[in-house]
Amino acid sequence: MSESLRRWRIIGLALLLLALAGCAALRLVYKQADELLYWWADGYVDFTDAQAPRVRAGLDEFFDWHRRTQLPQYAARLAQLQPQVTADTTPAAACAFKDELQHWFDGAFEQGLPALSALAVTLEPDQLKSMQKRFDKLNRAFRDDFVKPDADGRREALLKRTVERAEKLYGRLDHAQRERIGQIEAGSPFDGEHALRMRVSRQQDVIQTLRGLQGATPAQAQAALRALARRVEEPPDPGDRRYQLALQEFNCGLSAQIHNLSTPEQRRTARERLRGWETDFRALAAQGKH
Repeated sequence: MSESLRRWRIIGLALLLLALAGCAALRLVYKQADELLYWWADGYVDFTDAQAPRVRAGLDEFFDWHRRTQLPQYAARLAQLQPQVTADTTPAAACAFKDELQHWFDGAFEQGLPALSALAVTLEPDQLKSMQKRFDKLNRAFRDDFVKPDADGRREALLKRTVERAEKLYGRLDHAQRERIGQIEAGSPFDGEHALRMRVSRQQDVIQTLRGLQGATPAQAQAALRALARRVEEPPDPGDRRYQLALQEFNCGLSAQIHNLSTPEQRRTARERLRGWETDFRALAAQGKH
């Protein structure tokens, strides 16, 4: 359930990034987010008739809180970013923004924790088996994409992912920009085998934690899930922690360099997209779900 746990924890960012699909889609997707998230989670564990209404009620409560308290913060932050996007940036600034997002994640996780804990203590053995099957499927896809036998294939997969994300903000990147990003990514500490081992280790931790929650009190379940979230954020293994920190530092630098490679026209595109997302978040906060 690491994917499910992390989805609750990073719901703030996930909803912010829905804007990357385009302003026209953002409002529609957000208004359906509780239903989409329900079916996404149901695909992992297949909710029972008893669980389903409680999950839906928890999602309704969460999104009501999120709309009222978080969307105005997103809109205000996007307004601040718009004039800044026209200037160069630094890795430190990129990391500072990541830390700010993490603060939002933590607040969203705490808000969703009671409902998540109430669900966790009711999960049945067959549901945990279903979750493990979904993990296995995702891991096979990850291996196909990022644990390739040839270095060129790995680099191409990473470059494709990075370029796609960048173009959602800046618009189309030219050939020279793509080549430069590829050169920068050649120095990435990303290791597909290591990343896959960490994924599997987290997933095993999740399954074991959930298996141990049967019969737990709400307070015990919340404490266990908080501890699990901390282990996801800061891996217990020293080698994993070093790897994760190195990757985070590299990605901050990569984000800054991609921005600094962007042309004035691309920065204007980014500013307009930020403005559009700000408008959508303000409208959603004012309108509510219906």
